[in-house]
Amino acid sequence: MAPNSVNAAALRQMLSFVSETMVREEAYLTSLDAAIGDGDHGITMRVGFNAIKQKLGGLPEGVGVDTVLREAGFSFMGATGGAIGVLLGKMLMAAGSAMKGQQEIGGAEFRTLMSSMEAALIAAGKAKPGDKTLLDAVHAANEALAGDVQPDLLGALTKASEGARRGAESTAQMPARIGRSSRLGDRALGNPDPGAISFAIVLRAMTAWLQKQAPSAD
Repeated sequence: MAPNSVNAAALRQMLSFVSETMVREEAYLTSLDAAIGDGDHGITMRVGFNAIKQKLGGLPEGVGVDTVLREAGFSFMGATGGAIGVLLGKMLMAAGSAMKGQQEIGGAEFRTLMSSMEAALIAAGKAKPGDKTLLDAVHAANEALAGDVQPDLLGALTKASEGARRGAESTAQMPARIGRSSRLGDRALGNPDPGAISFAIVLRAMTAWLQKQAPSAD
């Protein structure tokens, strides 16, 4: 059985695993962005998460999960440019603020964390669900968690990951109403939003890392 929560040390490892995943997904994300954007999204995600990995590797032992998340946000924002750098950076920083005083992140804390990320994204951007943006995946992830009073962390991550995947895939059928791709009008139909897909990949990687922590049956 996977752990019911992660402490700051485990969270560092989890985010490092996400960073390694983004390196592998760079070409795919770049191809998505090339269809409706300027083609640099995969590079941005790799650079941003590599910056997170390097920053977290240098943090002192004993820092809390709030510091890990906050520093991850600062690092991503500082290393990247464009809207996604600001938006994802602010989301991570908001997650850190929501976890202030917490020693571990369990299922209930993860729900709080996700809600804070969506609120930060709405405050920082001008999008609403259905506009073909990162928000579509984040909002769908939060909706998938609704109704779970006390989920375990793996259960919460799994539901959020599936929700984000569905939300991200649904953007392929949406016209772009905001950002660079909005200039394409209906020509953007058939192509999912790269930011939404990236967020789904982040949650999928977090889920996969936690699953790997289950003790061996041997």
